[in-house]
Amino acid sequence: MNLLPFDYLGDAPDHVNGLVAIAPLIAVARATCGATLLCDTGDFLQGTPLADEIADRQLLPHPMIETFNALRYDVVTLGNHDFDYGLPYLQAALRDATAHVVSANLRTGPTSLLVAPWVIIDRIIACSDGISRLLRVGLIGFAPPQIEDWAADVLQGAVQTDDIVSAARTHLPQLRRAGADIVVALCHGGPAAGPAMPRMENAALALAALPGVDAVLMGHMHATFPGAGFNFLPDVNARRATIGGKPALMAGSNGQSLGQLDIMLAATQGGGWRVTDGRACILTPSLRAARQALRQTPLAQSLRSTLAPHHAATLERLRQPVSHAPVRLTSYLAAIGLDDTAGLLAQVQIDAIRADLRGGPYADLPVLASTAPFRAGGHGGPDHYLDIAAGPLLLRDCAAMVPFDNSICAVLRRGWQVRAWLERSSGFFQTLTPGQPDQPLLNPHVAPYHFDSLHGVSYVIDLHAPGPGSLPCEAAPGRITELTWQGVPVDDDALFIVATSTYRARGGGNLIVRQPSDTVHVTTTGLRDLLRAALRSGTAVATPQPGQWTFAPMPGTTALFPVSPRATEVLSSHTLHGVPRVTATNTAADPDGFATCRLHL
Repeated sequence: MNLLPFDYLGDAPDHVNGLVAIAPLIAVARATCGATLLCDTGDFLQGTPLADEIADRQLLPHPMIETFNALRYDVVTLGNHDFDYGLPYLQAALRDATAHVVSANLRTGPTSLLVAPWVIIDRIIACSDGISRLLRVGLIGFAPPQIEDWAADVLQGAVQTDDIVSAARTHLPQLRRAGADIVVALCHGGPAAGPAMPRMENAALALAALPGVDAVLMGHMHATFPGAGFNFLPDVNARRATIGGKPALMAGSNGQSLGQLDIMLAATQGGGWRVTDGRACILTPSLRAARQALRQTPLAQSLRSTLAPHHAATLERLRQPVSHAPVRLTSYLAAIGLDDTAGLLAQVQIDAIRADLRGGPYADLPVLASTAPFRAGGHGGPDHYLDIAAGPLLLRDCAAMVPFDNSICAVLRRGWQVRAWLERSSGFFQTLTPGQPDQPLLNPHVAPYHFDSLHGVSYVIDLHAPGPGSLPCEAAPGRITELTWQGVPVDDDALFIVATSTYRARGGGNLIVRQPSDTVHVTTTGLRDLLRAALRSGTAVATPQPGQWTFAPMPGTTALFPVSPRATEVLSSHTLHGVPRVTATNTAADPDGFATCRLHL
């Protein structure tokens, strides 16, 4: 829910994000084509502290919906984060939407859909022979089936989900029978590696392969397509912007850009249409254009007026002191295990779970905790890192450390499952050749928030060994060595409790496979509130803690990884567990704004 470009976690204007800044691009795109449709592929109600403030105050009409209306959106589908505030809130917000809201795989009962599965919108097309013809465009929506699990605590069984491809097979024939000439699928998911599987989170490629689909608009991954990051996938052509041979587009996230998909059509003799080609591009406003849009457009002025009291209340709340940071805390080197806040977050989770399990059958089991860096560059860009100055620790710092206030699950794991969790997580790194210089360290197909570290055990990651495959498999040995708990090698049958987020415990990122009975407890409070309470009470202190793991030595081997240009400011204050070391190799920003560091193994 990035509307006006303001970074609430950094407490500063941000001219990179914000839907209002790309509104002029929408106007230009409409003016250059005779027939257009404007769509959103989900996750529009959540994502900023301002969104939390609006939800807390139950502000209606919702400013995001009002903006959709002002920009004349035609169709939107729902994403998983649109359910984070509960179903009643979502339904209340959608009542004011003038756009059609579609989703074919979300139900409120055995035969009752949450919203309409699809819609047909008519457009008049001016053809090259001088004749204008009617085109009936069918638009059908899909959400990740995991919503049923990820949002279980707030939905309480009110929403059930179906497999995306199965739902498409059910509804596509109905859509065609209703008169759709072409069908565009709005999928809150992207293309993923590996064979199609039931209830896939990212099913766009399998969806595009269906004969009734002509084009696919994607989301969820916080990435852009066309983009080189998807070239490794079969049946994906980033140059032609096709997946499964169909025109496709993913417009990124946070209102950073407008995706434009041009579909070329041919009228058939029988009065129908066929898709002949497609072109896609990602349009991003220049900094100057974004600033002009914010000053000049009536939409921006109206939003500023509407949001002013809520913007002010959000800032007042986020600026409240919580505790004190004795040293600077950053995540500039989180990619190599040096996240200054990871140990703090792990300790808060462990303490909460130990307290809740006290006196029960699991009270005597060792408690571990998982953390993953949410602000560590990646698709978020070179400014997407934690950098908390020494001094007063504010509520906005807690929000930056914990952007998603998920509850904490206590998951029962045996030693071999702990090892498998770490093996899957090690897929964040490339496989390295010993003795070779300056190899790429990071796997560009794995986001930082899918790189878990487990606290409470010690281990070594051997990057000479091959990484895990694309399927969620619990037995993928090879990279994790010297796995110990309190100095003792971890036995395959040893029992542990792992404190982790509900998102991870319920399948997010495909890092673990678990049975429902493996979750023995879920906290009633989210991690952000647990962190705030621990800091205020003094039971947790915001200081960096020693890392839990290191890389296996590979003499003569170096690897490069992208960092913020500001990472050089903290290199001297970090020691890499006494084994590897890191140096700056290029402090100048590349075209994407990143600098480069060299890891000496």
